[in-house]
Amino acid sequence: MTIEWHTYDEGSHFISCLQLVDFNLGQNTIDETNIRWIIVGLHDALYALIIEKLIRTDGFGIYPDNFENRVSDFYRKGLSSKDPEYTDLKEETFKQSIAGLSKLLSRAALNSGVKIVSSGFAECEQPTKGLSQLKQMRDFFAHPRPTSSAYDKGFVSEAVHGALQVLSEVRQMSGKKRLQHDPGEADILLASIEFYARKVLL
Repeated sequence: MTIEWHTYDEGSHFISCLQLVDFNLGQNTIDETNIRWIIVGLHDALYALIIEKLIRTDGFGIYPDNFENRVSDFYRKGLSSKDPEYTDLKEETFKQSIAGLSKLLSRAALNSGVKIVSSGFAECEQPTKGLSQLKQMRDFFAHPRPTSSAYDKGFVSEAVHGALQVLSEVRQMSGKKRLQHDPGEADILLASIEFYARKVLL
């Protein structure tokens, strides 16, 4: 019997999240469920794309600072992939969490200077304002608490447009490895998303 596998990598996550956003933005009527998946999809598309851009050919560059500092120490000692310590580090990546979006954005050092702030984002400029709003909404939608929440149309619009601005900027970054997704497919999906975002959210 042949076993069929469903295989996921950062490229497939990026594209599938864009498909989720495009589908939910393209509905005749946008309701609370659509907004949930638009926000979750945009956040996770950005997260997958920035991982795809920052991961190095050695597989590092996307983990929390304490682990990345150990990797830096490894190289400072003059060690390489031929040394047994390298295998130990690679095996430990399976026990490590990926660094959060805020940390990865700071490593990317985008020209816009975008960052995620947890409070006071109403006074921030785009895209920091929108992306911070998107993160707040995504955290609520992905891990709902036993309470209700409401977001006005302007808040949602700013979040979506801020995220699209940052996605565009991250796409222009030069990555360390070959892209895992088809950029032509991403172009089509993002053009559709931007069209519907202008149509239904502005």
